[in-house]
Amino acid sequence: MGILGVTLGLAVHFSPLDRELLLKVHRLNGLPDQLWLFLTQMGDSAIVLSLLLSVAGGSSWRRALVLKTWLLGAVASPLLKSWWDTPRPLSVLDPALLHVVGHPPAGHHAMPSGHSMAAAALAGLLIVFWARQRPVLRISIAGVAVLIALSRVAVGAHWPGDALAGLGLGALLVGMAQAWESRRPWSRVLSMPWADRGVVVVQIVLAFVLWRQPQEGWGMGLASGVTVALAAGSLLRLRCRTSRPDCSSAGAGDV
Repeated sequence: MGILGVTLGLAVHFSPLDRELLLKVHRLNGLPDQLWLFLTQMGDSAIVLSLLLSVAGGSSWRRALVLKTWLLGAVASPLLKSWWDTPRPLSVLDPALLHVVGHPPAGHHAMPSGHSMAAAALAGLLIVFWARQRPVLRISIAGVAVLIALSRVAVGAHWPGDALAGLGLGALLVGMAQAWESRRPWSRVLSMPWADRGVVVVQIVLAFVLWRQPQEGWGMGLASGVTVALAAGSLLRLRCRTSRPDCSSAGAGDV
């Protein structure tokens, strides 16, 4: 699926279909702007990392996959954006042709979409953690990732080809992280007591980053607020797990 997404993204990127699909999305867009802002914020890298750490809970294996996927994405995204150096829609199209939502970037480095890559990585890891044998849940999670990628087109930040390629790359990152972990596991190291303290520090830093980000509407604020609330709940469970052994029987173990 990752290879298919990248292939389709590149095919659309190098064809007139990229512009046609973008304009069609903006002509047919009938959803509320705040919904698009909520969805697009859910692809923010800080939100995705915070959500995945919350889902990982106290599982060292899950933490290892989350961190390795994030590290691979942190390297791949800027390198590929600089390599392709594709102009964004607002830098080449008349804004009157688009229904711009919020304040999307208007420079270069459009290809691939980092938010779409993060969304696919989030979906891929959730499927690995929860939905390998649950087809309906697997399709639902993948559908949310597609909506997040579509939101990047709907707000005017990316071309359709960028979003498709980002989805494919995000799926590939999850596969690469699994292969990496099977050969060079970090799970033993991340099971040590200091790992819990490290997760606490990272989650606090991410919450501060989200608080400092400009919120372009209540949709973005809602996405950030939900993420911080889930992180707080996860940290409370971690504290319970480490301070009171009986917490595990109350559901405070691995998420």
